[in-house]
Amino acid sequence: MSAPGGPLQKAQAEGRRLLDAIDAEYRAARRENTWGRTQPQIVERWRIAARAWLSATEAALAAQQDALGRFRAAPPAAGPQPGESADWVEIRHAVAGKLAMLGALLEHGESTGERPTSATPPRSVWRKS
Repeated sequence: MSAPGGPLQKAQAEGRRLLDAIDAEYRAARRENTWGRTQPQIVERWRIAARAWLSATEAALAAQQDALGRFRAAPPAAGPQPGESADWVEIRHAVAGKLAMLGALLEHGESTGERPTSATPPRSVWRKS
């Protein structure tokens, strides 16, 4: 079985952190009214980070071609809301879609052929109720 903290679980955690960072930085730039001025630099940084995460995740899935194909074909998450930046929507929703697919692959065990173990260890049999 896949060990907790294995490459796919780490990729999932990194993807969540990336998504949180993208959301936080975008919201802060919009709130501080600096998005228009800093957008090109922020978007380029996000694209580089997203490509690095995608490459690492695809490398972790390389041995399971079916799972890799499903991950690559994952559709973006839901569409944009009125007033959202097209660049932010493109990057954020692409990462969110891939992250959702990775979660489904981990949940169904398709990435390893077995169901991965939970990140939370089972309750000890020696512990009092």
